[in-house]
Amino acid sequence: MSYKSVFYVIGKILVIIGTLMILPFFVAAYYTMHGFHEGRYIFHSFIIPILLLVIVGYFLQIFKPEKVSIYAKEGFVICGLSWLLMSLFGALPFYISGTIPNYIDAVFETASGFTTTGSTILVEVEHLPKSILFWRSFTHWIGGMGILSFMIAILPRSKGNSMNVMKAEVPGPKASKVKAKISQSARILYFIYFMLTVSEIAILFLGTRVTGDRLRFYDCVVTAFSNAGTGGFAVLNNSIGGYHSKFVEWTIIVFMFLFGTNFNLFFLFFTKNFKAALKDEELRAYVCINLVAVGMIALNIMHMYEHIGDAIRDSFFVVNTTMSTTGFGTADFDTWPTFSKMLIIMLMFVGSCAGSTGGGLKITRIVLYFKQVVRDFKQMLHPNNVVKVKMNGRRVDGEIMKGLNSYLVVYIITMIISMILVSLNGYDMTTTASSVITCLNNVGPGFELVGPTMNFAFLNSFTKLVLIFDMLAGRLELFPIVLLIFPRTWKK
Repeated sequence: MSYKSVFYVIGKILVIIGTLMILPFFVAAYYTMHGFHEGRYIFHSFIIPILLLVIVGYFLQIFKPEKVSIYAKEGFVICGLSWLLMSLFGALPFYISGTIPNYIDAVFETASGFTTTGSTILVEVEHLPKSILFWRSFTHWIGGMGILSFMIAILPRSKGNSMNVMKAEVPGPKASKVKAKISQSARILYFIYFMLTVSEIAILFLGTRVTGDRLRFYDCVVTAFSNAGTGGFAVLNNSIGGYHSKFVEWTIIVFMFLFGTNFNLFFLFFTKNFKAALKDEELRAYVCINLVAVGMIALNIMHMYEHIGDAIRDSFFVVNTTMSTTGFGTADFDTWPTFSKMLIIMLMFVGSCAGSTGGGLKITRIVLYFKQVVRDFKQMLHPNNVVKVKMNGRRVDGEIMKGLNSYLVVYIITMIISMILVSLNGYDMTTTASSVITCLNNVGPGFELVGPTMNFAFLNSFTKLVLIFDMLAGRLELFPIVLLIFPRTWKK
């Protein structure tokens, strides 16, 4: 492995994170000038991490090799180490400000932010400094599309095989490009991501003035950041339900669905290639699963609501917040019938589309697993027939199918080991299982003690470290984090 190449690229990433941290520093300065009690200590909470990130980042770039070689191994290591360091450094504003006095808790909150999980240890958020809450939601936006992809987008002249870095970070069974050059693809996808975020901010801000709800511009921005990254951190204790606005809820439902869609399809729509986009099997499956789940849950909970419209809206919200793995809340689904809760757990596993900002197994994998089972049954009945697995009319390569099966095995093993480790706390099975499931799939809330109206603060430090590992592993599709454990990874 080329250590110099790894250090050099990680150094660039740390400098980028330090640069992005200037934005919440300006937020602190703005609110301080306008009479809010952000405090001088809040400035230090960002200045110190910014200086550390820039100094360490530039120090690592001193080791620049003559040729930056990024092969598959380097790509996985760069990805895994970068996200780990981002969580460790990104936790400093919470820790230094005293917002989260325990460093492991601060790392948990930051890892939950960057991985767009949305699980939190904070009980009270409404009285926290606005700059801290801004950084908390901004970590969702940074982690949504991925910081390595961002680096490729803004540093297109970087040498080396950038595709190996993007493969390690982009969610889904296969990283795809919309342009021949990976840097152009990254820039286009980030532009789409940026424009969707701006659109949501504008709709929330202008729309609530028409409806009379009048959300503050600050709330619109942090909500859009959390929604875009499908993370779910809110600035109200009651999450989105605290706004008491049907318009806000429906707007967020629409954008949760959009951010859970493969971003390559947006490129097809923008280039007016509507036929190819609408024929996409993953999109069709995503829409069908979404609507069927909404219908079944709405029918199951209808007796709990005075108005049918409220039941339908809450069903749409919970299904989309679960499938997109956003984690926003408007209703306590832990009080719903067992049938609805079982469907929600299933949707946690399913997740969103590949190439989106959402988590879970991804719709593409679910479709391919189903097709693989159908193929195997056909070959049992007709052994001499050659049955091929196809996706969007194209034959799926055998190596991709092999990778899918390997992923599923590692996924199940990781989940089982994590559940066993978390069970050492002695909590009930629902709390134990759902805490691992929600973190590994980057969903956010679970059930019982970690339900939508609860949090993860009561867990001990060891359990939080296990769940931090699960959040990072789930966001990076397991392998970049898991491979860091193996000694062979570090051999030259």
